[in-house]
Amino acid sequence: MPQITLGEPVLIDQAPVELRRWGPWQFPHLERLPDGRIHLEFHVEADSVTAYGLPTRHALSGDGGQTWEAVEGRDARGGLSLPNGDRLLPVQLRSRPRAEVTLPDPVLVQEDAPSRITHIYRATDLDAELSGWRFLRQRGGESTWIEEIASVRMPGEIRIVREGMYAFWPSFHHGRSQIAPDGSIWEAIHTKRIVDGKVQPANNILYLRSVDAGYSWDVLSEILYQPDRKADPYADQRDGFTEPEFNFMPDGSVLCLIRTHDLLGVGPLYWCRSLDGGQSWSPPRVFDDRGVWPRMLTLESGITLASYGRPGLFVRATADPAGLEWEQRVVVVEPAERRQDTCSYSALLALDENKALLAYSDFNYPDAQGQKRKSILVRTVTAD
Repeated sequence: MPQITLGEPVLIDQAPVELRRWGPWQFPHLERLPDGRIHLEFHVEADSVTAYGLPTRHALSGDGGQTWEAVEGRDARGGLSLPNGDRLLPVQLRSRPRAEVTLPDPVLVQEDAPSRITHIYRATDLDAELSGWRFLRQRGGESTWIEEIASVRMPGEIRIVREGMYAFWPSFHHGRSQIAPDGSIWEAIHTKRIVDGKVQPANNILYLRSVDAGYSWDVLSEILYQPDRKADPYADQRDGFTEPEFNFMPDGSVLCLIRTHDLLGVGPLYWCRSLDGGQSWSPPRVFDDRGVWPRMLTLESGITLASYGRPGLFVRATADPAGLEWEQRVVVVEPAERRQDTCSYSALLALDENKALLAYSDFNYPDAQGQKRKSILVRTVTAD
């Protein structure tokens, strides 16, 4: 029965006192660089498609997360380390004003909310500059990064325009791709597709796999939106399944956690698992009553951690190799009123066999003068 111990928070950066709006000083990401240092990246713009591709902030630690130094983004590139020695980093294109691009007729126009109109287009109908999946690649033994367009074979692929901007939704979300036990690369995204001539009614989870070091990708499987209507009174009105996180478990299975929280409010966090290398998935079941984009990590000790929340932020642990039985959640940030506690996005990075580093936001962390400010922090999570 693993017990979680939280270390003291280490402050990375704080927003100006007067800045309280949603988006800035949120959404942290952790990775380990080839030289062993830890890279932390976080968002400082609005949570909007208009901010896609804008600069983020970066910090580096050479002592396991105890102290940090702010750096420029170009000095902090990490990316996914591939078995062939290459490193791969997805490129986030800038959003562009609708007037700057020529688009065909949409296949669907839908009203997600009174002020949120979505136009959906076939990816194959768009110019290559608008539909390509871009990556930066650093080949093994080289120091330069080269941008390339990967071949992604996704039947019925779509693109979305919102807020009067051309919104290039991130192809592969930074830091989420993983190397599978067989050496292939996996990525999970949430999307709708055009199937049998119609746009799917809800977002589903799509798994993509590359067996050639990220040059080409094919659909591995799909998890269709299958909500628990007893657990969620808004189940039939939700956007669907979004923000998947997957983890290769010690027993050889794959565990996936999935968000349903949307504009309707707090929704359940679901889980499902695959026993055949991602070819098929068990029916989704409720993992907890809440959770936006969760993170998971299995430590060398065999203990698996999960971090998630909204409201609040929590960490849970399991020693079960299959991840079927979990201990009670441990509070990292106490839940508060809507958008007044934390963005509830987090990041986990292994430090040793039973310890991980957790990065997160806290909107009420005091500065040296005692004033509460939006802050990015890290702290250790020990599970033993």
